[in-house]
Amino acid sequence: MKRTRSTVPPAARRAAAAVGGLLCAMAVTALALTDGTGHVPALAADDSHAVPVAAAETGLVCPMPAELAQPEVGDDEFSATPVETTTSLTAAVLGGAAGEVPSITTLDGAQSAELTGPLEAGSDAEVRAGELAGARQLRVTPGSATYATGTVASVTTDGDLRGLVAGPCTLPAVEHWLVGGSTSVGSSGRLVLQNPGRTPATVTLQAWGASGPVVLGSQSLVVVPPGEQVVTMLEAIAPDQGRLALHVTAEGGRVGAYVQHHRIDGLVPAGADLIVAGGAPASTTAVPGVLSTGEAVDDPHAPRLDLLAPGAEAGTAHLAVLGPDGPVRLRGGEEVALEPGQVTTLPLGGLPEGAYTVVVDADVPVVAGAALDRQGSAAGSEGVAAVLDDDPYDRAWLPGQVVPATGAVADGAVAIPSDADYAVTLSGVPDERDPEQIEDASGAAEVTLRGVGPDGEEAWTRTVEVPTGGTVELGSSELAELGDTVAVVAEQSAAGPGVVWSVRLVDTGDPSLFSVLAPTAPLAAGGDVRVRRVDAVG
Repeated sequence: MKRTRSTVPPAARRAAAAVGGLLCAMAVTALALTDGTGHVPALAADDSHAVPVAAAETGLVCPMPAELAQPEVGDDEFSATPVETTTSLTAAVLGGAAGEVPSITTLDGAQSAELTGPLEAGSDAEVRAGELAGARQLRVTPGSATYATGTVASVTTDGDLRGLVAGPCTLPAVEHWLVGGSTSVGSSGRLVLQNPGRTPATVTLQAWGASGPVVLGSQSLVVVPPGEQVVTMLEAIAPDQGRLALHVTAEGGRVGAYVQHHRIDGLVPAGADLIVAGGAPASTTAVPGVLSTGEAVDDPHAPRLDLLAPGAEAGTAHLAVLGPDGPVRLRGGEEVALEPGQVTTLPLGGLPEGAYTVVVDADVPVVAGAALDRQGSAAGSEGVAAVLDDDPYDRAWLPGQVVPATGAVADGAVAIPSDADYAVTLSGVPDERDPEQIEDASGAAEVTLRGVGPDGEEAWTRTVEVPTGGTVELGSSELAELGDTVAVVAEQSAAGPGVVWSVRLVDTGDPSLFSVLAPTAPLAAGGDVRVRRVDAVG
């Protein structure tokens, strides 16, 4: 395991101690509200009053720049890194109060970390963008800001890491579910655990493969020091797994977690991307943004869906595929048997060309993810692919998402790197998804899309009708009439089906390099706390 260290200055430690003292004082107050027997005494309603409590400052943890785990060896003609990787961080905070400037800091939050691009403050957002050299936090005050979103994108045009490796800045959490990746021959996965807090976090890892749970032994426990990150090579602790799903749980602090995955086919690049956390096990989950180019049923590069029932019971999953023209029958794949603890892969070949969302309903809790491939050209390569005259591929990993209730959209925002084109995919999820009835789904949801420009001002707005049981995709050329876009926000503005959405990024220099991002949810707001005065009983 590899550790990247950051030092916490004495001032930060004193601040942590002050927070600890505040928590102790709150605990004493809570005890004082009892009558000595552990019961809260009855009080008249007018004995209490509301005290506004502002939301605390929040730090979103951003992925590291993509990198190979092993140093360069061998013949230069067959170099694993014939070109340099360029990495950028694009961040936007929407709805902040005047004078409240979001900051980019090191992982421990102790030092500011300036980007090459300047801060732009507009009436709608605060925007930052520039090259990235290490782990970062995007720190905001959610009491005033509505959305905070950041995207780290690493572009490598040749070599083993060839691909657009992109991932969002996310809130640290005590639990993450990561579906995707492999450790079979030619594949490599770097599990990155990041602790932005001020106390050590003890992380427990669980892994599942195609044959069931993977025994990790002593490697299942990882201690992540405060302000540091720990990198674990998955092929070292879970070797020879053609499919993978991971469960990360943390005690003592919240952590960020993702997998940087890349693979080669022989010597030819076969894709690189980040596997990020998706929804927790649930009876219903959705994977929006599945893209078909019309691959045949037996095409090894057709889209695929990975499912895991992590519990002890077997079950059955029913799939609904929502396409541009409505629900689509998935021949032989609408019902999938789930064995407990086994990662099941379902090929999605045979779909007509277009964008889709796959909705999974199961009688046991499941997690899901999907993988997409896109073919490049050996003619544009300078490395192994050109020597062997074999076309490279890029791969994108898509996380499963929670399906919102009827009349709700997965409100959120996605930051758009400056050197990437993009497309927004939205799907209306019908309440009734039985194969015999889903085709009769009717109605639509009205979703408002907004784009924020590099100057922090609203660049465009568009109201989109998202049909129940259907998928709508809008490219950047249909949206950004008034200029470039650094963030896209989606909000439901009228009743209709629950809506899930994603954004596909495409490198402007090589359109075969791509990635798909799920939206970052809105920030939590402050609220009121009811306070009563009670005389403590000794």
